[in-house]
Order: sequence, then C-alpha cells, then structure tokens
Amino acid sequence: MLASVIDHRRRGASPLRSSGPWHLVAIAVAAAALTLGVGVAHADPVTPYYIGGDVGKTTQRVDGNSQKRTSDSYSIFGGYKFNENFAAEISYTDLGKVSFDGVTAKNKVYALDGIARAPLGAGFGVYGKVGLAYAQRDFNNGLGDKDKTGLKLGVGVDYALTKNVSLRAEATRYNDMPQANGFNKKDDRLSMGLAYQF
Repeated sequence: MLASVIDHRRRGASPLRSSGPWHLVAIAVAAAALTLGVGVAHADPVTPYYIGGDVGKTTQRVDGNSQKRTSDSYSIFGGYKFNENFAAEISYTDLGKVSFDGVTAKNKVYALDGIARAPLGAGFGVYGKVGLAYAQRDFNNGLGDKDKTGLKLGVGVDYALTKNVSLRAEATRYNDMPQANGFNKKDDRLSMGLAYQF
C-alpha cells in the first residue's frame, strides 16, 4: 500500500483520485478500523450524539424510466438520539456521476431526516427514515447546476458491534431529483456503513 502511494506521488498523482470503487472501499476500511479502535477505548456512550459514514451503489433512471445507470456513492452523516427509538440526522451524500446521451451529471444531496427505530434484540434493530432532501445535478453541457428540494425515504437494519459502534445497511429512495436532459426524478441507493456514538 505504501509503495503504491509513493509510486502515485512520483507520478504526480494523488492516490485518492483513482477511479472506480476501490478507493471508496479503502476509505471505508480505514474508517472502520479507526472507529472500532475508538470504540474500544471508550466503552460507554456518554452523549446522544453520533457520526458516521457509508459507501454504496446508486441507481439513476434516465430516458424516462426505460434505462438505468449505476454509480459508486458515499455519505457522511451526524445525528442526535432522543432515545433508543427516535433520532434526527443530517447528511451529505455524493451519489456519483452517470452519463446518458452524451451528457454527464454529477449528483449530490443534503438531507435532514427523522428516524424511528425498533430494537429486535441481540444487538439488531430496524429503522425507517423520512426527510427533506436538497438535491443538485451538475451537468457538463452548459446547463450548470439544477437543484430541487423534495422527499427522501429510507429503511435499514443496524447491528451494535460495541456500545459505541454500530453497523448499518440501508436502502434509500430520493423522490425529487432535478429532471433535465433525460434524467428522471427518482434515484435509489443501497449502502453499508458505520456509526459511532460519542
């Protein structure tokens, strides 16, 4: 890994700018190792605040609903737990970029969610999200940014690795993405990530 970084630097390129999903996986693994290390050092949560991140795949509909494009994506988030059943969360999600009919769009979303969670026992829980999402598409054909605010929905499963650290898998629907150049308003995302409670 170190040799690869040195080689990238000799060539004048940043290793974090590599294409494909592998750099996202590397970041996720590093974050997981750091988060688990912190979780061991601080065994008990002392505040209701938490932070986290995830990586995933986004499916974006184009040409009406007749075609789909997939892209690598990542998200960072922070939240406040009112109790074991309810929380509020803010997030930034880079949905990746996709191309259709000669047009490339970069997509990102800022969101505010309300979360309801039901514990299942043995460290597992299920949850649902409803929120407002401010979405942007940045086109490469001179149209610039198109933005829209709309509804975001999500469901997920989490598992407590420690009292501070939880693993989560989630499915998200963005209902109101900006429509232009054949890009549809609905995007779907599957993701997996970690959350750390202070």
